[in-house]
Amino acid sequence: MSEATHPGAQALAGADRLAVCFVRQAVVGNPWIDHRWALVGLAFGEVPAADGPDRIVISGLRLELHGEEAEGYYMNVCADEPSLFFMLRPADDAQPDGPPTVAAVSANFYEAARWMDAGESVERLPLPDGWRDEIEAFARAHWREPEKKRGKRRYAATGDNRDRPGH
Repeated sequence: MSEATHPGAQALAGADRLAVCFVRQAVVGNPWIDHRWALVGLAFGEVPAADGPDRIVISGLRLELHGEEAEGYYMNVCADEPSLFFMLRPADDAQPDGPPTVAAVSANFYEAARWMDAGESVERLPLPDGWRDEIEAFARAHWREPEKKRGKRRYAATGDNRDRPGH
């Protein structure tokens, strides 16, 4: 995200170098799985070290803001718990017990809903300190009222109704 492209977004310090932490959690009473990977933390800038096989850090993630998505950002920051949304994909076949991969990151409420509607797995973490106000400012700066549709007729015109009997 460049400062010149998105006014107000430069205060999202670290949005171009995010890292998330997954922790392996035991699952009791399930005959098919013995653990699951839980998304537990977010860092930016310096990537924290993964201490042990039960904690994995995935880095190199990036949050980009797009002006045409302003309404979704605004809906997110107005929520009780403004969030970052992460689209997660299952581990690959080579490492089936491994942590999921992060396919995308967004601060857009509507985009996260579209991901879920498409059957994707979506997790959320709270927005980092200071990002809420900056995302709200970005959304307000790029907000566009929806275009009003012209009063188009739904059906084809049939001519002068007085010329037809019964009308």
